[in-house]
Amino acid sequence: MRKRRIERNLAFPTEEFRRRLRTAAKERGFRTEQAFILAACENELKRDDGTEATTQLEDRMVASLGKVAKEFQSLFTLAHTQFALTNSLLQYVLTCMIEPPEEVLPAARARARHRYAKILRLAGQEVATRNKATLEEVLTGGKQP
Repeated sequence: MRKRRIERNLAFPTEEFRRRLRTAAKERGFRTEQAFILAACENELKRDDGTEATTQLEDRMVASLGKVAKEFQSLFTLAHTQFALTNSLLQYVLTCMIEPPEEVLPAARARARHRYAKILRLAGQEVATRNKATLEEVLTGGKQP
């Protein structure tokens, strides 16, 4: 069975353009002008396919960045909430706390500094423990033993 051909006449804008086309076809190893023109059309169609794939990749990247932005926003909200809670707790404690008499104030300050140092040490240990657990989770890929 014979292949069915679809033909189309091509009008060149100038004789100079057609001469350049023939020269390029010969230099690039094409047997005819038509083979060169068909190869150029194929390349153009392939380039369009690549553009569509690039557009899809960009869309996926934008969606991923949107998700990351939402996660950052939720982390910011969480940190802000934690700060507000700590501030409220501190205001409550300071409101309910009785000021020591003037004669025992230096001793009370010394005990407060000691308690503050102890709280900072415990907070540092807690942060280090949580960071270690997070790092171990990342290294194991979130798999539980």
